[in-house]
Amino acid sequence: MRWLHSVARRAIAIVVAVLASMPDGRAADYPGAIADLRVARGTGTIADAWLADATTRYRHFVLGSPYEAASLMVRLRDGKLLRLTLPDDSVFEDRQPRLADLDGDGIDEIVLVRSYLNRGAALAVIAVRDGALSIVAETPPTGSPNTWLNPAGIADFDGDGMVDIAYVQMPHVLGLLRIWTLRSGRLIEIASMPDTSNHVIGSPHLGLSAVADFDGDGVADLAVPTKDRKYLRFLSFKGHARELGRKPLGSTALSDFKLRHVSGVPFVDVGPAGGSAGLMGLR
Repeated sequence: MRWLHSVARRAIAIVVAVLASMPDGRAADYPGAIADLRVARGTGTIADAWLADATTRYRHFVLGSPYEAASLMVRLRDGKLLRLTLPDDSVFEDRQPRLADLDGDGIDEIVLVRSYLNRGAALAVIAVRDGALSIVAETPPTGSPNTWLNPAGIADFDGDGMVDIAYVQMPHVLGLLRIWTLRSGRLIEIASMPDTSNHVIGSPHLGLSAVADFDGDGVADLAVPTKDRKYLRFLSFKGHARELGRKPLGSTALSDFKLRHVSGVPFVDVGPAGGSAGLMGLR
């Protein structure tokens, strides 16, 4: 059980890895950065990662700005800069690179949303290979243009010791939560749950979710709103996908959630949607 708690804490730390919007005066430190600069900071081989090269070739603009990113930039620990530029058939329909060791080799991969102009959105896993950035795994695209997905959390959700990725497919229309894990170089779906959402259309806020061991069983759980964003659901994927509980929100969830602990117990700070206190927990 101590090992399980250690895994859960490590996974939760991945989800809340430092993602910072940099002051304008620092933008020169990040070549090609898009206007909505959010930098992921790593502690291993990858020092920094950010999105670059704004493009208008995919005119969905679900995140509220009239551009998406054509490239991913990475600064390695030794200072070397790497760039991965997508072909003209796709963009990174995202704002924040996510760093996590998905294959257990001790080296972080990068998780981003890639959207194809004609085939919809996919979850892409990018790694440093032979001194360059490469897409090493990708989920099947959603199937048609303007059908987006938004990552909800990265953690060991099923308790097998490997880190998984959760996203909500079409959070404004379909609201399907899907959990994927990297096995033998492929992303495999291991669970799903309907009636979820983690984004308001046209909003830059991507983080309407939180990851923690909400029920105290040593395995990370996921807190995410219902599709109408009026309730907060606490979900577990240990053994099988199930709802641990739900709490009504004071108003419709609109902005990024924050994870807070009170006497060692995890709570979700849902901001204005939670009323004056704004803290919601399972226990």
